[in-house]
Amino acid sequence: MKLHKSNTNYSMIIIVLILVFIVDAYLFISPDQSKNMIDLINNYILNVFGFIYAWIVLLSLLLCIYIGVSRFGPIRLGEDKKEYSEFSWAAMMFCSSMAAGFIYWGSIEWVFHYMNPPYGIMPLSTEATEFAATLPLFYWGLSAWGVYLIPAVAFAFLRYNLKNERFDVASACKPLLGKYADGVGGKMIDIFFLFGILGGIGTALGIGSPLVSASLHQLFGFNDTPMLRFLVIIVVTVIFTVSAYNGVKKGIRILSNINIVLMLLLIIYVFLVGNKGFIVNMQTTSMGILIDNFFKMSTYMDPVNNSGDPQSWLVFYWAWWLSYSIFMGLFIAKISRGRTIRQVIFGGLFYGFLGSFSMFSVLGNYSMDLQLRGVIDIVKGVTENGGPATVIDMFSKMPLGGIVVFVILITSILSMATSFDSAAYTMAMVSSKQIPLNGRPSRKLTIFWAVALAAIPMALMIFNGSLVQVQALTVILALPTCVIYVIIVISCLKMLSQWSVINAPSQTTEK
Repeated sequence: MKLHKSNTNYSMIIIVLILVFIVDAYLFISPDQSKNMIDLINNYILNVFGFIYAWIVLLSLLLCIYIGVSRFGPIRLGEDKKEYSEFSWAAMMFCSSMAAGFIYWGSIEWVFHYMNPPYGIMPLSTEATEFAATLPLFYWGLSAWGVYLIPAVAFAFLRYNLKNERFDVASACKPLLGKYADGVGGKMIDIFFLFGILGGIGTALGIGSPLVSASLHQLFGFNDTPMLRFLVIIVVTVIFTVSAYNGVKKGIRILSNINIVLMLLLIIYVFLVGNKGFIVNMQTTSMGILIDNFFKMSTYMDPVNNSGDPQSWLVFYWAWWLSYSIFMGLFIAKISRGRTIRQVIFGGLFYGFLGSFSMFSVLGNYSMDLQLRGVIDIVKGVTENGGPATVIDMFSKMPLGGIVVFVILITSILSMATSFDSAAYTMAMVSSKQIPLNGRPSRKLTIFWAVALAAIPMALMIFNGSLVQVQALTVILALPTCVIYVIIVISCLKMLSQWSVINAPSQTTEK
């Protein structure tokens, strides 16, 4: 169903554009000063407020599990049957969030933990090796998905059970904030969300574009330059704009399904040609270490040694996931009509962890085995040639290496595109005054946000081809996002409690 353009919240968009213009202008006029300022604020937040991220993420996961097993679990989100198949639902959820980073970090993140392990472990030791294989499963696992799913339940409940035609962030805050969520207060919440996504989504580009550039260099000999990465972003922008224009069913769903199939084929092939015994045994060892040390990993801030490891890894990742939490909550809510709260919670946790576990334990343990057996010096490659070049060089030396690199090229492009198209679609929903229950946001508005999403990353890349500052912005913007996130969580519990008391006899249970 198409909506008239007057349905667009122009005042909100104008304010967001002004903020983006100010940031871009500052980056253009004073590039060095702006980067220093961003780094200064980022380092201050990491060191002073890092514990806030740690506690919010841990408590979110515990609360998420509680909601799933509680009396709220059987509540069905809407009266219809499931709108999407289990495969498509999992694919869209997975690809809209972390997919851009899985091949890159899945292959080499262990290297950094192996060289500089936390917890006072001796670098390059057996214990460092085992923890290096485990930590990525922790950072990209259940904790990350826990912060997505409570907002997803809140937005879906508002939309499909309370029939709210405003699909925005302020509406989810209203049960707690009351009248303060309307008018100027609510608009400011939505503005901050939109601006935060413009900054936070750049992290996906920062991870994905270098891997695409390295693939192009390996396959076609193109030099990995800032200009090449700039062109990569343009190509990705075109792809996700078309996908977002076509909507969820005809665009985002199809792109996500293709992406997941390619990822699965890559994982299966790497497992078959790799040292299967080592991969399986290290997978098993990592699971034991993860279960045994989960709460230590979740709360480790290293106040005695001050090594900087928690700030570089745990706090950054938690800030990244939190910066995505509201956006992911909106998108997961959009695709979860007809599912029960329990199915959303445990389906999200299961598929999310399964995807992370498969990518990191297969790709990471494959490259780790090459290192330990002396086949390829991955550590040296990362330190001397950089991560993207090392990853592509490693895969190019596999049997049918050229085909594998081509698959990585396509998958990396699709991973960035699926993250961006879901973000553009979600931003279009939030900046609409209302969306009928069976409707969608304006296509023109969706295209507008698709183009706007690339503005800040492109501005930074004009100078040095680096998106480190965009990643730093993710940490900075995540701190105030935490306030909105906590409000949404409390509002969600309040809504569900009221609903369960009033409608307990008529709740539709799981099928």
